[in-house]
Amino acid sequence: PYELGAACASALGYPVHTIVEDLPPDVLEALAVYRGATGMGLINMRDGLRAAYRLLGEGQVLALAADRVIGEAPSAVELPFAGGIRPVPTGPAVFAMATGAPVVIGYVARNPARRPRYVLHLDPPILPGGRDEAERLRLTKVIVDRLAEFVRTYPDQWFVFQPQWVSGDAR
Repeated sequence: PYELGAACASALGYPVHTIVEDLPPDVLEALAVYRGATGMGLINMRDGLRAAYRLLGEGQVLALAADRVIGEAPSAVELPFAGGIRPVPTGPAVFAMATGAPVVIGYVARNPARRPRYVLHLDPPILPGGRDEAERLRLTKVIVDRLAEFVRTYPDQWFVFQPQWVSGDAR
């Protein structure tokens, strides 16, 4: 439902963009068509960081996966996550600290009660409290703790195909 969240934001007038890993051109094109239909623009991780900073500076939405490391991420940290330890990206915290953009943590999940069909949840915005290493780690931990809570609430709806567990698992 990552795309469903983007579709909701787009329908409300908020342009949404996401960074994607470096993929073969045909896969990237298919993903661009699919996500484009939901209102989400793609930024290639390999050469799109300037575009990401520009979009944030324009007040647009940058949706980032924060539950797994994509590609080479030298700034990833290992943190407790839903019963295990896994490497997580610090990119969301770094973007927020560099631009002053708030971090809004959220999810879209199928509603077990079936009415309404989906649940959209957004936490209140979190503003970075500094620009140092301690703040980068603090903000990353806040993000990971909230995501782990969502996973515990809807464990059957969390799909990560690169497990990356250092120890333990989410079961």
